[in-house]
Amino acid sequence: MNDPNVLAAQKWVNATYGGVNGYLDCDEDGSTGWGTVLSLTQALQHELGISPVVQNFGPGTYAKVRSRNLRPGSETNKNIVRIYNYALWCKGYYGSATPDTWDSTAQSSLMDLWAGMGCPPEIPISADMWPRVTKALLRMDQFRLVPGGDTLVQGIQRQLNSRYVLGISIPAMSLVPCDGVYSRDVQQGLMMAIQYEIGIAPADITGYFGEGTIAGLLNHNVEPDDLDTPLGYLFKAACLFNSPTYDEDYGEYPYDFSFTAMEHGEWLRAFKRFSLLEPVNATGTYRTWAQLLISSGDPTRPAAGCDGITTITPQRGQALYNAGYRLVGRYLDEKLQEGDKGWLDKVIKPGELQTIFDTGLRVFPISQYYGGAAGEFTYARGELDGWNAYQKARSFGFNRGTCIYFAVDYDAIGTEINQYIIPYFKGVRSKLSQYGNYYQFGVYGSRNVCEQVSRNTGARWSFVSGMSWGFSGNLGYPLPRNWSINQIREFDFDGDGVRDLDHDVWRGSTDPGSGSVNSPAPELDTFAARLRQLEAAADTYGNEEGISRNQLVTQFLRHGEYDGVVWDALLRPIDDDWISYAKGKGISDKDILEFTDPVSQQPIGTQHLMASTEGFLRRPVSIDSPNLADMAGWGGDLLTFYIEWRKNRDAYPTGLAFCQDRLGRTDVDSTFGYGDFIEDADAFNLSRRLQSGQRMSEAVSEYYTQVSTGGINAEERWRNFYANRFGADYVRVEDLARRALTGDQTWQYGVNIIAMEKEGLDIEQYPTAIPASELNSFLLGFRWALTDRVDAEGGAS
Repeated sequence: MNDPNVLAAQKWVNATYGGVNGYLDCDEDGSTGWGTVLSLTQALQHELGISPVVQNFGPGTYAKVRSRNLRPGSETNKNIVRIYNYALWCKGYYGSATPDTWDSTAQSSLMDLWAGMGCPPEIPISADMWPRVTKALLRMDQFRLVPGGDTLVQGIQRQLNSRYVLGISIPAMSLVPCDGVYSRDVQQGLMMAIQYEIGIAPADITGYFGEGTIAGLLNHNVEPDDLDTPLGYLFKAACLFNSPTYDEDYGEYPYDFSFTAMEHGEWLRAFKRFSLLEPVNATGTYRTWAQLLISSGDPTRPAAGCDGITTITPQRGQALYNAGYRLVGRYLDEKLQEGDKGWLDKVIKPGELQTIFDTGLRVFPISQYYGGAAGEFTYARGELDGWNAYQKARSFGFNRGTCIYFAVDYDAIGTEINQYIIPYFKGVRSKLSQYGNYYQFGVYGSRNVCEQVSRNTGARWSFVSGMSWGFSGNLGYPLPRNWSINQIREFDFDGDGVRDLDHDVWRGSTDPGSGSVNSPAPELDTFAARLRQLEAAADTYGNEEGISRNQLVTQFLRHGEYDGVVWDALLRPIDDDWISYAKGKGISDKDILEFTDPVSQQPIGTQHLMASTEGFLRRPVSIDSPNLADMAGWGGDLLTFYIEWRKNRDAYPTGLAFCQDRLGRTDVDSTFGYGDFIEDADAFNLSRRLQSGQRMSEAVSEYYTQVSTGGINAEERWRNFYANRFGADYVRVEDLARRALTGDQTWQYGVNIIAMEKEGLDIEQYPTAIPASELNSFLLGFRWALTDRVDAEGGAS
């Protein structure tokens, strides 16, 4: 947005100081940015007698402003007054109409800024505070709530300023932004406040998590009854900044500042479970503090994972096992060759994998050819690295579904992540999809890199470079939801003086690593065997209602979960005699509730899969309109997900944002998760095989194991689903989704009404009642969720 006052500031500062030693021109585009405020900073330095000028408000500038000790209303240098006025305009406040004077409008704006910093308006800006305020003026920090900001976070930010900058006046502490967003600067301010509360003298406070801080935290546990103390307040703030956490019992679990002591304790237990901290209790110990404040947490904590460049010999493998390790990361390849400068000899050696398995360890593969600078990451390089990783992994015999971690081994900032890192991983995704997604891909990097790559490219697991706790991408960001490994320390394992091993916290409930190579997928075989048992029973069952063999199989597997009035309408009532007959044959209905998809390694729920498949068996669909079969599958899940959105509309004003954050995600507990999405696509695809005359056991076995040949199989599930249900037409995706939600036929509308009433959705929130623009946003989110996956498989055929 072009602001004439900002443009005037840019033109004036360039024209006035363009010849000053060290001065760097800013763009003259009327848009505030770092270039503009840093040019104003250099202008102020020049007026204060600093030469050469630099683009940083450092100790020298601070001292000069402090010694001058003139607030704008008393300032006699008109150029300095101009700088202050222009700084206000650049920060979004009104300055004086005449830039070289300071009027009541500018003074009112300054006091609004002061109040926004958390400082009471009745307290004047002191000589000690003015340099801090000036520094804040000449930065991009905001002191009003920004879009996406949180009022609770803003309250904490203002409390940090009020108590520790204005009140206690910690010398090293700058005013933290008060924009409602947890950031690196806020984390630094929080650390300084904690250091004060644990007894470190203000003059010794640095914000560095060093030995003095560790010693202080070891002596300052926080119990639920301590939350009303200043230190307890900061502990709660740290919990909020690491929220939400995730828990098997609670799912996504946000922290609430109004929690009772008991509720706080429950959240803290969930946080410890998510972070793998022991013991799981309600006490804020040193280890808890460390996990809340730095990405490595306590680097001395026990861990079951490790990685390194050193070959695993039988002796080293046994030593790792004896030290408590159970998972080791090893490299698939190396860019350099033997004899090249910098060659590390880090590649897995022939026979090494079997040595690893023989010593009781599991392994996870790492791909890193470059990874140390932004320019090394491009879409084309991602495709090349994906191809190389695939070829190397296959040559070592890694099983289908193994997760390969691709490394971002430097501190990538936000703009670099968007411009370089995400396109690189899309290239990796594209190339792996060309090989039928035989392998999954994960990401190694800072917390922010892992979260953004996972969110935007579908990386399965995150291997976090937690020991690089000074990385900007590790400051102000919680652990990503899909973290599997957190690398927290590098050390000398074998005592030869060389740091040769990384100590990794392994979240064993996520990526299991590989315990063998060249192995089949036994869980699918077990499910297929159960299907054959049911088919044999169906062939001998006296079926008076004429239900097909395949539908008897689906009935048995869905009964008890997908039955009742609504499911009777969507499918047909369960044949109870058949259920009794099959059980009489010794067939259990509860022992195989899921199997592992060999392609995605995602657990597939057999009850949901079979219920959705039965819908398409009962009612073949027209490509141009939805029917009850859709509502038994993807359409019904989409309706349930829509209800979830409307109940959470205050947190998610747009349907697109809700879909991007929660639809088909592996790391979010939602009503339309990744497993649901896969099962819906697979149900439709399986029905196509079944309609061609296959038995269920044959269709399932071939669908999940057949190598991609252009047929209907799990390697191309999204392409198959998109092409055969939606005609490979994204417009039709939105159209059928809209009609599935609004119920353009009487019978369908009635089913939808029953579902929405059952979930307690207010009638004014029905799809037919909300503004079209809101519904369209939601439909776009669904379309993108599907077409992104189609693209990952190489695009529509």
